[in-house]
Amino acid sequence: MRTLRFYQVDVFTDRPFAGNPLAVFPEAEGLTAVQMQAIASEMNLSETTFVTPPEADGDARVRIFTPAVELPFAGHPSVGTACEIVRLRLVDVYEPVTRVVLELGVGPTPVDVSVRGGVPVAATVHQRRPVFHAPAPRGSVAAVLGLDLEDLHPEFDPVPVDTGLCYTIVPLVSQRALASVSIDLELVADFERRHAEVYPCAFTGQDDPWLEARGMFPLVGITEDPATGSAAGPLAAYMARAGVLPIDQERVVLQGAQIGRPSFLTVAVSGAPDAITDVRVGGAVQPVLTGELSLPD
Repeated sequence: MRTLRFYQVDVFTDRPFAGNPLAVFPEAEGLTAVQMQAIASEMNLSETTFVTPPEADGDARVRIFTPAVELPFAGHPSVGTACEIVRLRLVDVYEPVTRVVLELGVGPTPVDVSVRGGVPVAATVHQRRPVFHAPAPRGSVAAVLGLDLEDLHPEFDPVPVDTGLCYTIVPLVSQRALASVSIDLELVADFERRHAEVYPCAFTGQDDPWLEARGMFPLVGITEDPATGSAAGPLAAYMARAGVLPIDQERVVLQGAQIGRPSFLTVAVSGAPDAITDVRVGGAVQPVLTGELSLPD
């Protein structure tokens, strides 16, 4: 029987028992994909990551699993895993920032880890340049969200945006409408096949947090995600192209409030509204536990 160390951290929060939990297995060399998936199902968190030696020029090969599927990229696993790689001294550590390059399914992904007193406290993942797709029909969007057409923001079309993973960004008229979202399980598979997973959001009317969002992904085993960094990137790109997120200005997105796991994701983009060159999503990371898992032979 093999014993595997793992570390659990809460991502996009500066205190334990908030944010999005992540399990990191830093010594995953030799595990098969079937074993990784079984472990991720056992952990039953939004994502679990498995770290092995780099295969190219990065600092580590990292594979990401939900309880049901493997993902080529995800935001909170990238942020949390990079912090653990720094905390475990699997790379040379520099203050105030240590860059960690993760070899993910989408290719090399840089993550800038903020270090204070030798300890990682936060990180920012650089996502891919955005790809914008044709708007999704408003009627279909409202139906899959269990909302009325009037709940969709009249000034912003629902648009699928890809910065590593693709999400249909859906601005709503209010946080009340956002709280009323209920994914239609009979419609969601066809909608995602035609467009992309939905990521509804609403302006808060405040500077901080600027937006509130929800991520519900039942087809990958996530009823509601406390924080979805891979969707916050497309959201930032969408808002920048729409002219409401100034270039190189950081804003905070709240997620997870509806399920008692408030998460605060910092988003920013560089370039120009019609030519975005860098999409960044970051936040604090809080270690919460260390454990061992016994893997049957």
